[in-house]
Amino acid sequence: MNNPMKKNEFAVVLASDNRGILPLSVTVFSLLSTAAPETFYKIYILSDGIDGENRNSIERLAAPFECRLEFIDVSGILEEHDFPHTEQWPVPAWGRVFIPELLKEERGNILYLDIDVLVCRDLTELFRTDMSGKAVGVVFENFSRPGSHFNERLEMPLPCTGYFNSGVLLMNVDVFREKNLVRAVLDYAVSHRDRLTCPDQDALNGALCELTVPLHPRWNWHDGLTRRILKNDPRERFWRGVTPRQAVEAALEPGILHYQGVHKPWRYNWRYEGERYERAMREAGLLHGPLPGRTLPAILKKHLYRPVYRMTRNKILRLQKQFEKEDGTCS
Repeated sequence: MNNPMKKNEFAVVLASDNRGILPLSVTVFSLLSTAAPETFYKIYILSDGIDGENRNSIERLAAPFECRLEFIDVSGILEEHDFPHTEQWPVPAWGRVFIPELLKEERGNILYLDIDVLVCRDLTELFRTDMSGKAVGVVFENFSRPGSHFNERLEMPLPCTGYFNSGVLLMNVDVFREKNLVRAVLDYAVSHRDRLTCPDQDALNGALCELTVPLHPRWNWHDGLTRRILKNDPRERFWRGVTPRQAVEAALEPGILHYQGVHKPWRYNWRYEGERYERAMREAGLLHGPLPGRTLPAILKKHLYRPVYRMTRNKILRLQKQFEKEDGTCS
């Protein structure tokens, strides 16, 4: 139940089916275990057929924390809409589009999270983002430019900031409702269906490209970007939509880690931030032995990457000192 002593009450939405229960559980645990004492989360899970046993397991996981947890069945939400959904991009992937309609009692900012994310800190700062009348706060992957992979393909005007990752969305549902943006995203998906490579993400980008607020990359950071810092030139103004300073800040103190890509951290692999995810699994009681997938080739590959990680860490710390010196904060 809601606690009147909590002064920060925020709504967070996730979406899953039975196949995603493990990462969904980790995300819910990481969200709740990093909450500040004054933070109260209302967690809505858009369920595509999650069964009773799995619902009970999520509820038991959340029980030690002060929160509200609610499952919303969305299994039939696409039946009346003629737009692309496939096994790779199923109902849960599209569920985020319908959040303003599904949560009619909510106002202001609502946070959507993919289930392959790990929350690393309290999210009050993120929820307090000034949306300035825009629809969605996002982390950009690339800036608009002539000939980009998205401007021409998705007919996104060059004045649009760029292309964002939709795994973390700070949605101003009031603006969505005022401008009928759910309908706009669905219409865009239909009219551009032959151009969509990541259908839900592409449709959100195309329909909302002029209604975005850029977020600091710490709110949707992934370890591939951390590793890329090793080869990036610090003299460049931007690295894939973020400044070198922002990249260093996000790598050192991520707010939300997004484990995008095919190598998921709930299986043994070489990912830079894999150990952080494994610790969260163990703290949540979701892992009692070694990670699955621990084969000799996987172990060797992880050891081969260790020197790369050390060099990456050293470069990040050197850049941090450089930026501190520029700011006059070093002693």
